Amino acid sequence: MLIISFDSIGDSEYETLLKYPAFNAFAKQCAVFRGVSTVFLSNTYPVHTSVATGVLPHIHGVTSNTQPFPAASPSSQLSIWNCNENIIKAKTIWQAASRKGIKTAAVLWPVTAFSKTINYNMPEIRARPGKSQVLTSLKAGSVFLQLKLFLRHKKLMDGINQPNLDFFSTACMADILREKKPGLSLVHLTAYDSLCHEIGKGNPALEAIFMAMDKNLSVLLDAAGDDDIILFSDHSQINIHTVIDPNLELVNKKLIRQTDNGYLPGGSSCFFELCGGSAFFHAGSLNEDEIEKIRSCIKNSEGFNRFLTPGEINEAGITNTAFGFCAKAGYCYEIFGTEKKGNHGYPLDMNDYSVFYMVRGCGLKAGSVTQGGSLLDIAPLAAKQLDISL
Repeated sequence: MLIISFDSIGDSEYETLLKYPAFNAFAKQCAVFRGVSTVFLSNTYPVHTSVATGVLPHIHGVTSNTQPFPAASPSSQLSIWNCNENIIKAKTIWQAASRKGIKTAAVLWPVTAFSKTINYNMPEIRARPGKSQVLTSLKAGSVFLQLKLFLRHKKLMDGINQPNLDFFSTACMADILREKKPGLSLVHLTAYDSLCHEIGKGNPALEAIFMAMDKNLSVLLDAAGDDDIILFSDHSQINIHTVIDPNLELVNKKLIRQTDNGYLPGGSSCFFELCGGSAFFHAGSLNEDEIEKIRSCIKNSEGFNRFLTPGEINEAGITNTAFGFCAKAGYCYEIFGTEKKGNHGYPLDMNDYSVFYMVRGCGLKAGSVTQGGSLLDIAPLAAKQLDISL
């Protein structure tokens, strides 16, 4: 089985994909599920971990792309991405497959660094500032395999720039499929997500990315042969015209003050955890009156949509938060200095925010189209076909 993640393609882009030959031909071989709900918090790492485990973030423990922190500067975010597999608290499909004696492979799949059960692993991991990205990646995965593939395909790369990185990832996975023949393989392709953040959905410049995605799909299909295939998107994006940092807003209103390590109102550490379309207030030792004053300020701030419900906060697994809230369409919450034209991380009731997945094989009828469902349905489907237990 091969599981392919095309990051950030919403259900509204599905018809566009059918204009390209590999996707069009593949769709005719698949059972297609459209208007599918993603998982809140709708960011890459929580969603991929839910797809890999079949449970929500409050159970598997990966609640955000990065660890909560009192952000003092954009550079501080680079060192604390949730890359390490050992933070996952639920059984993954690759762990279950390994217990059954099935060989597994992953290329740039989130939260797989330092995995002890993936046989052929090129993990997605970000080097800390000043550290070598190549050495960081080698240490976190299958050293000799990665070194061989890097030397073989490095001409395809341009640092982490897209779509070159996806061409590299695709070539590596194709080689693994042909040479190692794993029973379960997972590959994560991010070009569409990267460019949407930069230029927004609907931009004509995305045509080049659609063409690259179709080319990569063709390569993967050829390498996979007759294997069962599940292709999905983790979340959609919403176009952005204004980026807001609530931490700095409260600093400007003198409700909190900034320090080298974060934000402190009168000596009590607190901060907003910023997750794109949503944000969460960690109140430290503030009293109820102080929290309510900040809550009221947020309610009246530009771009505010609504407060998140207790159920949403619980499902997202965000702990030790006084309250959470989400942005209106066109707005997002990021640290100061971030430039975005598109973003995700919104709750699931936003318009045009559903996703899709496609299944070839697994006992499903080719050509069928089903409306609705959840990305949580993928893990049990894969487990059933592989005869493994989650």
